Amino acid sequence: MKTKKKITFYAINHTETAKEVFLKVDGKGFRKSSYRPVIKNVPANKKVLLTTLISLKNATPEYTYFYSFDDQLTALNLETNVKDWKSLNHLIDAGETIIFTKDECAKCEKLIGMLKANRIRHKAFNISDNERYRKFFWNTISKMKRQDVLISSIPIAIVKGELHEGLNLISFVESLKK
Repeated sequence: MKTKKKITFYAINHTETAKEVFLKVDGKGFRKSSYRPVIKNVPANKKVLLTTLISLKNATPEYTYFYSFDDQLTALNLETNVKDWKSLNHLIDAGETIIFTKDECAKCEKLIGMLKANRIRHKAFNISDNERYRKFFWNTISKMKRQDVLISSIPIAIVKGELHEGLNLISFVESLKK
């Protein structure tokens, strides 16, 4: 749907089964030049709002977009159920992307959202919720001989055995896409 000031993207499912839709929009002449990808569930025979682009005054807006849909997208953040933190060490050895988060952390939520939107496989561990994950976090930091790491620097990522802290979210996610 297009008006003078905004362009709205909808997904319409004309089938009898629910679909998941992936949409990525890049544009010029809008409030944002690039929008985060959107992944939404679209129920059978329904219309769902995906995103809205708002044009700038005195600008000629241009945009491109990419979309795909599927019956079900692959779950990207699989909950890991473990008996103790020691059994989590195989994730680091296997080169998994591990994200340590905590409660009430807007940057953590944004990072997890960006990883999911870009379909980047990862495992997230909230160290506020689970004593095992907290022990796993501190044991991992200790094994990497990093006593200077602070809880305030969360989210903290381990990618292919390398610790990443103080993350610039956009550049970090872009580096994982390569």
